Amino acid sequence: MNAKKSTLMAGMFTGAILTFAARRLYDQRSRERIPSVEGIDNEQVMGAFSRISSFPQMALMRKMVLKRALNLCSQGHALDLGCGPGYLVAELAQGSVDLFVTGIDLSEEALKEARQRTDLALFGARVDLRPGDAAEIPLPDNTIDLVVSTLSLHHWNSPIDVFNEIRRVLRPGGSYLIFDLRRDMAAPYWLLIWFATNIVVPRALKQINEPMASRDAAYTPAEALRLVSTSKLTGWQVDSGPIWLFIEGSLKPNC
Repeated sequence: MNAKKSTLMAGMFTGAILTFAARRLYDQRSRERIPSVEGIDNEQVMGAFSRISSFPQMALMRKMVLKRALNLCSQGHALDLGCGPGYLVAELAQGSVDLFVTGIDLSEEALKEARQRTDLALFGARVDLRPGDAAEIPLPDNTIDLVVSTLSLHHWNSPIDVFNEIRRVLRPGGSYLIFDLRRDMAAPYWLLIWFATNIVVPRALKQINEPMASRDAAYTPAEALRLVSTSKLTGWQVDSGPIWLFIEGSLKPNC
């Protein structure tokens, strides 16, 4: 056997072993939903989340969310529920000068960074950041034109209560867009998240098993449909992609 054939055979053998190992690893994944603890009060964890949020793939995710959100509503009062370090708050304010954007988050560490980010962007009076729980939104009834939430759904203790709160604060005709991972993603995407969790992310996130913990806590599109259908939200649809899902709609056709 010449060197070329030997190299080819070795490559095929290695590929077969890796494929087998990847399949065995994927077969060990959690099928059932496992609620996660985010570590929002840990400064190192929040710093690591912020660094991950600046990665190109996260920027692409926000670009997709931003486009869909502004197609739903591009003027009035927008609410980013679980705003984290404020990337999407800033992008919403930048994306439409006709939007006033409120960001709410449980984490003071996240809000501190969000304030720095939006102050630097010089949005002035068009951005408001405040502490708050998604299940008890600190805003009056019928005051919001657009509610957006990204990668927070799987952390809500009672999603139906949050959906009902979103319904309460939305004006008649208001719109909403909830974006999250889907737990039933196919093997290649699950393996990418496993690789990110074990190899790529900062140590603080590895210690809390992120982003795999978020995948394990996420809902399937069918589960999301069951949740929203039992809430007070109306006009909804559940859409999904290879790794994500959307719950979106308007109380009336358009904002």
